[in-house]
Amino acid sequence: MTQPTSDPIQAKLDHLLDLFQRRLLEDKTARQALSELTERARRAEAGLFREALQPMVTQVARAIDRLDQYAGPDPAFAESLRDELLDVLSAQGVQEIGVADGFDPARHEAVETGADPDQPDRAITGHFRRGYHYGGWVFRPAQVRVNRPPAA
Repeated sequence: MTQPTSDPIQAKLDHLLDLFQRRLLEDKTARQALSELTERARRAEAGLFREALQPMVTQVARAIDRLDQYAGPDPAFAESLRDELLDVLSAQGVQEIGVADGFDPARHEAVETGADPDQPDRAITGHFRRGYHYGGWVFRPAQVRVNRPPAA
């Protein structure tokens, strides 16, 4: 707080400066509170997914696995049904883990290795089971074959 002065213009400027500083502090406090609430909401949403949706998503993922392995007389029907189930997962915010960008141990599970000198090290050369993530949380890694060429 500033010292009182006999100059009325200076007194008004001091009052405005004090008001401005208080508002800046209030804005900073409000931004911090909003940031904390946003993070709490994000964690709560992830917790709800884990508690409520994960069992359903796990069952749908198993059905998709069976459809991926289907070798019956109507593969087009099985593919169509699989695509619809993937759309259901996507509508709930569940995304399939890609395999095009190479091996990432946080998102992929290496169940087999190969030694192809024509492929770069840690390239994914086979895909055995789809993986899924919800936001930043991987709840089922993709199972893949990873290239480990012999050392030169």
